[in-house]
Amino acid sequence: MTRLFNDPTRFADELTEGFVAAYQRSVRRVPGGVIRATRSATPTVAVITGGGSGHYPAFAGYVGQGLAHGAAMGNLFASPSAQQVYSVARAADRGAGVLFSYGNYAGDVLHFTQAEERLNAEGIAPARSPSPTTSPAHRSRRCTSVAASPVTSPSSRPPVLRRNAGTAWTRSSE
Repeated sequence: MTRLFNDPTRFADELTEGFVAAYQRSVRRVPGGVIRATRSATPTVAVITGGGSGHYPAFAGYVGQGLAHGAAMGNLFASPSAQQVYSVARAADRGAGVLFSYGNYAGDVLHFTQAEERLNAEGIAPARSPSPTTSPAHRSRRCTSVAASPVTSPSSRPPVLRRNAGTAWTRSSE
């Protein structure tokens, strides 16, 4: 398979430009990534995802009607910076708060958390109403994050419990 790259330092930018050109009815470019090209009539929680741009514009593909409101796109195999995440979240905010959804990778956790703190300091509305059982420390949060565990290969899965011929349970790697 032949691959064509122009300037390697502009790979992520060119990838994003091409994606937006191909799907201009669905997405538009903002500093740090892409957001929906359409706006909701009523205020809705803006769902923001993101990560590195190593395997095509993967995170940008989740942006669109009925899916995410924006995607922060980092460089090749690198987390988007806190500024990129913040920029995309501000552009996608629809007045009902922001919900981040990202992988449980060190760079993603660090940068999405920093962007969340900055948005909270600026008074971005809560993404969800706190429940009555929520502690006072959590009631002040205005932007919410959800970190997902990374997908693991079958060889790196944790052991599972299996029942042997008797009644005892044993740990197995498969």
